[in-house]
Formats: sequence, structure tokens, C-alpha cells
Amino acid sequence: MKRHIIFILFILAMCLPNIYAQLGIKAGVNLANEIKSFKKADIVEGFSKENLTGYQIGLIYEMFRKKSALGGDIGTFISQKGYTIIDNISLENSYKEYNYFEIPLNIRYRLSTKIIGVYATCGLYAGYILSGKSGNLTDSIVQNISFANKEERFDYGYNLGVGIEFFKKIQLGLSWSQGLKNTITSLRNDESLALQNDIRVFNVNLVYLFSKK
Repeated sequence: MKRHIIFILFILAMCLPNIYAQLGIKAGVNLANEIKSFKKADIVEGFSKENLTGYQIGLIYEMFRKKSALGGDIGTFISQKGYTIIDNISLENSYKEYNYFEIPLNIRYRLSTKIIGVYATCGLYAGYILSGKSGNLTDSIVQNISFANKEERFDYGYNLGVGIEFFKKIQLGLSWSQGLKNTITSLRNDESLALQNDIRVFNVNLVYLFSKK
């Protein structure tokens, strides 16, 4: 209920007078579970061709009160995420890959001139798994993932982001998101073991803002 109230207040804020708003297209690359820290060695390793990569594409709506650096944004995205499971008992490496429909809701802070600026964001996201597949890295077997009910498809978490903005139109950004729901399970010796959701995603993205009021 509280989440619904916050969402409604956010939508109402978009309709307030003296709001500067822009709608845009956002596209990026997801590196799920691969970048463990922001150290140079971990970042370089995260871009290795052997790692799982995905995509993110969708619409973003940004809004600020006029003459204010503090604002917010909301988006609708199709986002591909995945993770790798290393089983030291069977010595088999497998992976799972999901296609999500996601709605992020962020607070945004921007310092900008007419030519260049910087921004930072933080907030929450809710996601729904549209489809998924799993595979074995040893024998390259791939199969579709089935879900027992709709509740298994829902996910949520938090995200952080920073970026550079040009002409208040083009943004180049980096973001980090962490899932908070226990969605990963492993079946071993006929016992279902719940594991911590470790789907964390490092994202490199490009945004083009094409309308304003």
C-alpha cells in the first residue's frame, strides 16, 4: 500500500505547474553479476567476452522544478539480466538469463549548463520476468525456464547511477542495481535450497531526450 501511495504522489508531481519535463529513449548494455567492485581489474574482467551480457532499452521521463537541481525520473524498460552458478561439487558451470519488464523510480540531482552537466540518481525498481532460459556452459545445452506462478516472476531492488549530460539532450551514464528478492533456487539431492539473490547489474547507457515542456 505504501509503495502505491508513493507512486501516485510521484505521478501527481509530474502534473504540477512550473515543472520542466523531458521524455527520452534509453538504451544500454547490462553486465549482470560480472563486475564485483569498481577496481580497475574487476571492471576489465567484467567486460570479458566469456561473461554474460544483456541489453536494456525503453523510455524515460525526467522532471525538475524550474530553477531547481533536484528532480526525479520514471521509466519503462525491457532489460536482460543473468547470473552464473559455479557448482564445486559437480564441477558444472551453468547460467540463467531473464528478460524483464522493469519500472524504475528515482530521485535525480543535476548540475548543468546549456552545454554540459553532470547528474546522479538513486531509487527503487520493480520488475516482472517475461521469459527466461538456462544453459550449461560445459555442454551448451539451453532450455526455457518455467514458473510455477506469477509471484515467482516479480522482482524488486535498488539502483544508483551517475552520468554526463550534453546540451540537456544527450546523456552518457553508468548505473548499478541490486536485486533484493530471493529468486534464485538450486535443486541438489532432492532438496530445494534457497540462495541469496545475487543478481547485481552494472549498466552502461545512452539517453536521448527528445521532448520537453
